[in-house]
Amino acid sequence: MCGLLGVIATENNYLSAEDLKRLLSIGKLAQRRGVDASGLVLLESNYDIHVVKANHGFETMIQTDAASSLLETAKNTESYGLFGHSRLETHGYSGSQVNNQPVVLGNWVVVHNGVITNAEEIKDSLGLDDGGIETDSVAIALLLEEWDQSGRLVDSDEIFNRLRGEYSVIAASLSGEVLCRTNVGNLYSVSGEQGQIYLASEPRQFPKELQSDCERINLDQTIFLRNKQEKSGQVSVIDASRQETGMEGAQGLHLQSNEVEEDFSRRMERVAEQASNYAATLRRCTACVLPETFPGISFNDQGVCSICQNFQEPEYPGLEKLSSDLQDQLTPNGKVLVCLSGGRDSCYILHLIHEFGFDVIAYTYDWGMVTTAARENMSRMCGDLGIEHVLVSPDIRQNRVRIHRALRAWLKKPKLGTIPILMAGDKPYFRWAREIARERGDIPAVLADHPMETTGFKAMLAGATFSPNQAGGVSYRLGPTGMAKMALSYGLHAAQSPGMFPALFKEGLTGFVDYYLRKHDFVRPFSYIPWEEEQLEEILRSKYDWSSGEDRSSSSWRMGDGTAPFYNLMYQIGLGMTEHDTLRSNQIRYGLMERSEAITRLETDNRFNSLGLASYFVTVGIDLQWAGSRIEEFAFQSLGHEGN
Repeated sequence: MCGLLGVIATENNYLSAEDLKRLLSIGKLAQRRGVDASGLVLLESNYDIHVVKANHGFETMIQTDAASSLLETAKNTESYGLFGHSRLETHGYSGSQVNNQPVVLGNWVVVHNGVITNAEEIKDSLGLDDGGIETDSVAIALLLEEWDQSGRLVDSDEIFNRLRGEYSVIAASLSGEVLCRTNVGNLYSVSGEQGQIYLASEPRQFPKELQSDCERINLDQTIFLRNKQEKSGQVSVIDASRQETGMEGAQGLHLQSNEVEEDFSRRMERVAEQASNYAATLRRCTACVLPETFPGISFNDQGVCSICQNFQEPEYPGLEKLSSDLQDQLTPNGKVLVCLSGGRDSCYILHLIHEFGFDVIAYTYDWGMVTTAARENMSRMCGDLGIEHVLVSPDIRQNRVRIHRALRAWLKKPKLGTIPILMAGDKPYFRWAREIARERGDIPAVLADHPMETTGFKAMLAGATFSPNQAGGVSYRLGPTGMAKMALSYGLHAAQSPGMFPALFKEGLTGFVDYYLRKHDFVRPFSYIPWEEEQLEEILRSKYDWSSGEDRSSSSWRMGDGTAPFYNLMYQIGLGMTEHDTLRSNQIRYGLMERSEAITRLETDNRFNSLGLASYFVTVGIDLQWAGSRIEEFAFQSLGHEGN
């Protein structure tokens, strides 16, 4: 889930000034895949290895004294290799130097992109000292170290085949060898004028004059770029870290139940129970399960809601039509981009398009609120299927700082209609999908959204109106008047609580343009086939060990979104319903579920999850006790009695 970069000279040759210049350019472009930390590795002719690590981005890291000294050494000595890493923090706190890459352990220095999902199992089985490194990447270094200690009695394939998940690796030993390997294809190489090998996670990182000649490293093959020597060097590590705002937030994604304050959990469970009791008193549609509090809803004499009355069941063209339409959109390289979030729908569509036989590239936009379970789902699937995984990540720490400000401001003056500002940071997902598709040759892009997840009430709260959709289902349209109402509503709320302004002008405006104004030209498989919840979950769990993140989520839907436990609790307090009420109502309308079953499912779907809520607050740096008090106040205002 990170960016790799490197340049390795051929035997008896050394790096030039042009090599260093190109390497720094490759590194700067790696930052689109993550800027939480970075590092460089210099390989000298005497087999000494010099490492610089930092808990900030590559572009700022190379400006530090430590990196400047390393680069100066590279210019003035005989050095045969320079490689590095630009990190998206997934496992292992970046505030600890040992957790940032390059991983230095024993005889090896390793940089890794991806997530190793069986890292703990490997660590336990080897029994070697891991140096206190918490990241999943240390499993690779441990395997290589154990390989050395055992006399390399097996081929390197046996070492790497023990890994589960997604990996692209560049590694160097103190004996002079350099190797690279990938099981998904996120590692490209191109030869320079003197035979030197440049390495990058994506073709776009290479200088333009080299891009047309770059090739993807063959899957599941260890490529030795330099061979092992009899001599051995030493390794030195310099930490170029600094104080970083928002860095601690990543720990929230790994929060455990025993780390959540009991008082916070007890208070929030009490509020959730009161909200659930309120929901039980509401009048609901006799056909679906939407309550009377759904914005703009009305009921006829039979108690059927206006949305059910306007519903038109769609016709599905089928899988054969989906395959042929996708085939018609292929460009000469034959590739298809599948948008992947780690949730069940996008994971299933990745499986489906791969099963069709298309040459798939997966794409993910990780805005910092993607759950660990979702990241591991993506890595397991891409690793198992050998699918290249292109990732785009903004400055997550700055994202969390803005969410922190907006969330504090919102909690001081809560208003249901403006909750989406807290999730606006994920909307560039659509724009980046089109950009990646363009970069890869204007290839078709596949999106796994489906009409069942059309919630409607968020748009209605913002000023949208609903109407029958000619293609089937119901549309919630935000026309010019609705857009004006929404802008006014958000502006007035921000005026009352100014802390919302930074998020409104950054994520809010960008998200509005990306979601409402830009063209969404995607192939949507669930407009060709029905969304069969049990079937797709069974396939994912049986084939890929897919996880719904049950510890943080009460249901499989939205399991990849770390914000969902918060906003669904707010909607339950304010409206007596959550997104799940709309999901189940849609399933009823589409003939996929009986109303009685939907009512039973909602008892589980809307069950409060204390760990999920606490993880969200910790991730964006909000004090649990303070947040709990604000939620209790909101519950008192909405439900008419104290939450404590």
